[in-house]
Amino acid sequence: MKSIFTLLSLLVLINYGNLSAQQITAPGGAKFLVELGGEFGGEEILTVYFEEGGDQKMRAGQGGYLAVGGKFHFKNLKSFMLRGSVGFKYVTTAADNANIRLTRFPINLVGYYRINEDFRLGAGLTTHQLIRFKGDGFVPDADLTSGLGGRFEFGWRWVALTYTAINYKNEFDYSFSANSIGVAFSFTFPQD
Repeated sequence: MKSIFTLLSLLVLINYGNLSAQQITAPGGAKFLVELGGEFGGEEILTVYFEEGGDQKMRAGQGGYLAVGGKFHFKNLKSFMLRGSVGFKYVTTAADNANIRLTRFPINLVGYYRINEDFRLGAGLTTHQLIRFKGDGFVPDADLTSGLGGRFEFGWRWVALTYTAINYKNEFDYSFSANSIGVAFSFTFPQD
């Protein structure tokens, strides 16, 4: 009986020590990140007129996207985290007889200040690569480029309001705004 009590006491002390160490240790390490969202804005690059009437404007900053990457915490900086991602952003028109579209691959690196467990502010850099406008025979195709831009976020748990400030250039070196505002939904694995 005494040995069972000693064994149980020892197990409780070991588990208490592990629990205390976990509470003292700051979060650290990396997690897999998946983000999806939609963005709106930028200069108008095309207006499509429909046979039934009406029109649709395609803007340089608009589109839906899916991105993957990583979320990084630093043990000595509890209120700071870093996220990096590579995504695919896509927008098309509602035309039935054409597949006019704008595609690009956004690359983001954003540092965050965690206000508390639920709210965060983020600021960082973005670039969009392999920007392609396809006119599907109705208007000429175009390959575009971008330099570095800024990305800003205000987030609550898994949702964030975003603002991207970036310019695109065409083959004639004409620069135009692809600035956008949006909403992003992000998930990490393993979960926080």
